[in-house]
This record gives sequence, C-alpha cells and structure tokens, in this order.
Amino acid sequence: ARLSASAQRVLNLQADWIKQFPEVTFRVFGHTDAVGTDSYNQRPGRRRADAVVAYLSRRGVSRSRLEAVVSFGETQPLIPTPDREQRNRRTVTEVSGFVSDHPMLLNGDYAALIARDYIASGATQTGGE
Repeated sequence: ARLSASAQRVLNLQADWIKQFPEVTFRVFGHTDAVGTDSYNQRPGRRRADAVVAYLSRRGVSRSRLEAVVSFGETQPLIPTPDREQRNRRTVTEVSGFVSDHPMLLNGDYAALIARDYIASGATQTGGE
C-alpha cells in the first residue's frame, strides 16, 4: 500500500485530470498477486485502493467523488502466474459515473471525451503500485 515515486507521478497526473471534471466520480480497485490465500489477498488489495484514494484526496480531489471498492485480490492478474509478480500488485481507477447534483448537462459525447482523456492520463503503467 506504499506508493512509489513513479506511482505518485502517475497519480499526480490523474489528480490534475480529475480536478478538471468535478462532475465525474471514480472507483479505485486494488489487486494482488497470487501468493497467499484469497481471504488474505483481499486485505492488501483493499489497502492499496485506500492508499490511492487518500493520496488523490490529499491532491485536492474530493473524497465524495472517490470510492475504494472491495479488492479484486488476485482474481484479475495482468500476468497469469502462481508466483510473486509485482505488476499484479496494483490499483486501477475507473470512471464510475457522474455527481447527481452537478448543474452541467451531460451527454454521451461528453462522457466519451471524459473516458478517452482519463484513459490517456493513466496510460503510464507502473508495477507494484
């Protein structure tokens, strides 16, 4: 759940992007590698998601727009292996919706723009974050 310098750089870019769209909400998912039991792996995955939410919040993103969800644990690896794999220990953010009381009218074209730009903001992948 400790954020490396490279993870912080990526999250700084994402925080800057997120702040441009105050009407968008996000979920943060934590992942682990396959070492350990399913029940054990839920905890570190969740701690990773919580750490990212806390970091984004410290960077000025409203916590009400961020949700650390129950960890995927080891169920969605990037690299399928039963061994330790740092790239599987990661967090993933996704656009989850829009703030219900925001005054801006949103449509599908706007949502597509948001999704495209957000994906580009997180394109730098780092392992073990």
